[in-house]
Amino acid sequence: MVSVLAGYGPMGGGRIEVDGQFPLGETLSVAAGIAGFDDEYASGSDAVFGSYAVAARWRPADDVLVLPFWSRVDAWDREAAPLYVAAPGTLPPKVERRRYIGPDWADYRNVATNYGVLGRAPLPGGFDLAAGLFRSVNDTRENHAHLLTGVLPDGSALRRISRDPRQQLASTSGELRVSRAWVAGDWAHALHASLRGRKRDSLYGGGAAVDFGPTNVADVIDAPEPAYVLGARTRDVVEQWTGGLAYDVRWRGRGSLMLGLQRTDYRKTVRRPDAADAKVHDPAWLYNAAASWTLTPNLALYGSVARGLEESGVAPDSAANRTQALPAIITDQWDVGVRWILPHNLRLVAGAFQVKKPYFAPDEANVFLEMGAVRHRGVEMSLTGSPVEGLTLVAGAVLMQPRVTGEPVAQGRIGREPVGQTERVLTLSGTWALPVEGLSATFGANHHGRRVADQLNHAYVPAATIVDLGLRYRFDVGETPALLRLQVTNVTNELDWKVISSGTFEVNAPRTAALFLTIDF
Repeated sequence: MVSVLAGYGPMGGGRIEVDGQFPLGETLSVAAGIAGFDDEYASGSDAVFGSYAVAARWRPADDVLVLPFWSRVDAWDREAAPLYVAAPGTLPPKVERRRYIGPDWADYRNVATNYGVLGRAPLPGGFDLAAGLFRSVNDTRENHAHLLTGVLPDGSALRRISRDPRQQLASTSGELRVSRAWVAGDWAHALHASLRGRKRDSLYGGGAAVDFGPTNVADVIDAPEPAYVLGARTRDVVEQWTGGLAYDVRWRGRGSLMLGLQRTDYRKTVRRPDAADAKVHDPAWLYNAAASWTLTPNLALYGSVARGLEESGVAPDSAANRTQALPAIITDQWDVGVRWILPHNLRLVAGAFQVKKPYFAPDEANVFLEMGAVRHRGVEMSLTGSPVEGLTLVAGAVLMQPRVTGEPVAQGRIGREPVGQTERVLTLSGTWALPVEGLSATFGANHHGRRVADQLNHAYVPAATIVDLGLRYRFDVGETPALLRLQVTNVTNELDWKVISSGTFEVNAPRTAALFLTIDF
């Protein structure tokens, strides 16, 4: 089978995708795809992407499965979207979207590749083996950052454009898991032992910035590319090994319990130019537990608790240490709730949660680093189903109280509310079958309350609701099925600033339309 998608939009861009699945015998099949994208963005910048992937499914025996895969995404000629760094306690003024104000030489060129293999096979004694080996490389060959700083309500600002030498992030990881499952009456048990390892090698930094002086947020820069003097880069190497045991048991018609314990050994070495190596060794115990209890066929309770280790990304472009890889962090979370099947084929999930983790923000020198801890506590609800024939709904709500704690808060260096966070998120989406065969309408609305815009909590992005509408038409071209989709996003053309970091903003997409045609041969 071969599927072809051709599309126009949004914002004047276009794409074409070709995907296929090909059996090569009784035990081997291959899936492959290739795509090209001409994307345009709210800032007026654009980019060209190429995407390619291939995967195979090999069954050398009935109970043995091998899944190798490879993919690559190329990005060319993506201009650096301007970031608006507002004066303290303010928001940027309204700007014209889809109008690029940067230079055409401030480009981004990137190649991302992922490849590896997954496998599953039985072992003697009723055990099962699952294994995976993965390699990911993100190679940023050209990168710029365009900042408009000290932006005042009248639009006046200072312009600075940075350039980086080649930045690279490569990761090799793998996992081995041995499992044993057995059933005893109404009880189903499973025991898992796993070993995971990874090595991540990052090369970043060495960038240089050039100031272009006073400007206005509406001014288009018309200047040749300066001679950037790039510096040496920093190498960041992470090695991590994790071993764990997990057990889960299911009591038919009554409930389930899952328990897990892991020991992880995390080591990080940072090699900065003209400085001694900085080494971190953070071994930690991690755990997770989850349980559910079926009270009636239509009502169940659930709960879980977990401690995990996760990466925290890189410092934003507006920071003095932009592109620096941030340290791994420990996160703690719990949630409890109820799942309820209601009349008219509706399903309600409602619960309370809390997540705690370190909080990163720029200090007085604009270095993005850990500045305390952040706690998200609240309730979340979702309602899904078809209340009437032909109508499918998905509704959700998250009401929470995010709070930052720590010495910087007590000293008044940062506020109690985390940057970019809101206390209210509401969503509604669905599909409505129209009285024309194959035709349906789609709709979606996403609402957020006011967002904290700076770390001192002096400025807030107002609440906003983004509405999307669309149509889907399924039909046949001869005996070939086809799907035509029209989608209009941000129907009301709402201007909603994206908060990138403290006092730093990027414009959202204006009202746009896109048209896609998919044909399955």
